[in-house]
Amino acid sequence: MPELLQLDAMALTLLGHDIAMLDEADLRRPTPCTGWTVTDLIQHMNERHEAVVAPLLPPVAPADDPCDSFAVTGARWVAAMEQTGDVVELPQQGPIAKDLVLSIHFVDMLVHRWDLSRALGRTCWVPDRFTTPALPIAQRITAPGSPLNGPDGVYRPALATNEALPAIDNIAALLGRAPGWPAE
Repeated sequence: MPELLQLDAMALTLLGHDIAMLDEADLRRPTPCTGWTVTDLIQHMNERHEAVVAPLLPPVAPADDPCDSFAVTGARWVAAMEQTGDVVELPQQGPIAKDLVLSIHFVDMLVHRWDLSRALGRTCWVPDRFTTPALPIAQRITAPGSPLNGPDGVYRPALATNEALPAIDNIAALLGRAPGWPAE
């Protein structure tokens, strides 16, 4: 398995573990994603995964529980990325280089894990093995002029980073999250 796909799969596994440990009360908690609960966050990830995977793999019936669906869609994501070539056809965007798709997805999964940790009032510990490659990716995909951030992008405008903070907090800030959420 190529290194980027392996990192992405491991980030999905970390997030999947956290999601599997949720209880009903956790699902109603607000997240740093404005207006979203934990359930909304999980459903967003499930929908985006399936939108990308659908052209590549046979459909499956979604589970009633979004947490159970995440385990299935995460596994389907990895299987689809293993099977696809160098280009991935993204809905509403067309063909994109697989390495770019994996890079963005890898960072997204780390930041959604951060979102979930913040929603639960926990610190998000992420090994350097993940943050070391993720920080420059986050800097690149949110750099001025990137179509991914700002009013028409998928991310809110980047916030200031602070070297005194853990790397994952700075990655989240680059994707428009306030590192001190919910206080900020």
